[in-house]
Amino acid sequence: MSDRATVFPPIRLGLVIGQLSAGGAEGQLLLLCQGLDRARFSPVVYCLGDRTIPYAPLLEAAGVPVRVIAGARPARLWRLAQWLNRDRIEVVHAWLFIANAYAWLANRHRRRPLLTSARNCKRQGWLLDRLNRRAFAASDVIVANSQQVARYIAEQYGAPPGRTTVVYNAIDTQRFHPPAQRDGGGLCVVMIGRLVPQKDPLLFVAAAAALRQQLAGVRFVLIGDGPLRGEVEAAVTAAGLQACCTLAGERHDVPELLRAADLFWLPSRWEGLPNVVLEAMASGLPVIATDVGGTPELFNSGQEGFLIKAGDGEALVAHSLDLLGDANKRRHCAAAARRRAEQFAPPQMVAAMQQLYARVAPRACV
Repeated sequence: MSDRATVFPPIRLGLVIGQLSAGGAEGQLLLLCQGLDRARFSPVVYCLGDRTIPYAPLLEAAGVPVRVIAGARPARLWRLAQWLNRDRIEVVHAWLFIANAYAWLANRHRRRPLLTSARNCKRQGWLLDRLNRRAFAASDVIVANSQQVARYIAEQYGAPPGRTTVVYNAIDTQRFHPPAQRDGGGLCVVMIGRLVPQKDPLLFVAAAAALRQQLAGVRFVLIGDGPLRGEVEAAVTAAGLQACCTLAGERHDVPELLRAADLFWLPSRWEGLPNVVLEAMASGLPVIATDVGGTPELFNSGQEGFLIKAGDGEALVAHSLDLLGDANKRRHCAAAARRRAEQFAPPQMVAAMQQLYARVAPRACV
């Protein structure tokens, strides 16, 4: 530790997020907290809801205090403001649109340095959109997780480009890694995503049915849960895929499931920067994904996999036949995907965030 680190205690960071259940932003928050230099930064996480599994225990195991601030909206806002004061927070960083609104409102009278975030390309409803427009205007830094998201919030919310910085998502390449050898026991296509319209799980089922007609023996695994589960189950039954399509629900063994697969699909209608694509690439899987949001910034179509237009089930099936029918091409794409994923290791993301925190901190930070 340097002499300046001895003189100046760590900057106290308040990290505000809507929930700590399974999700991409929540996973990025954990990677950040695990990687922060604690001689320079002391994080506290403020969760605005009572959905805290699995990430609250993981954060606490990493030595990060977690304040759960549930309840009615006015009380939640008041409690957040009180906790920020009680914990002597010096820099506030909000994650996702709901947290941006709460953090800005709770911070208005103290005017600590404020970082807000944008992680997808979708409007949030008139009230939350209006609050986020104000929050972005008041922010010292706006963190976008892709160039496309940065452009989107500039166009849709008037976010000042000069205060917007792109910090790409990170992937834990030690947790997500290829198997020593694919088992060769039959081909498997996997998708990870909530069963919501955004992820288009019904297209997954339709494409699976079309692919099975041309390539018998392929298995399909859909990892995730959500409000469309009943419709997806009905579609699987109607297509006669019950014996070969598994709706796995939410799982905590995702790395193992990815290592058991041969190809990854993500047919989303919109995205920010999908962590699941990074997870698949780090696991040595070719990826076929829609060219929405920041996804095209993650890989090159034709090298690590293929990009298709949203809703284009025919292209999804055609590229899948190309890859599943050619083991050499599949291995080449898999190796390229792993190399590309290694460029998104956590230290790069953590270093970028630490630079932003140090830049806006109200006192010297080493």
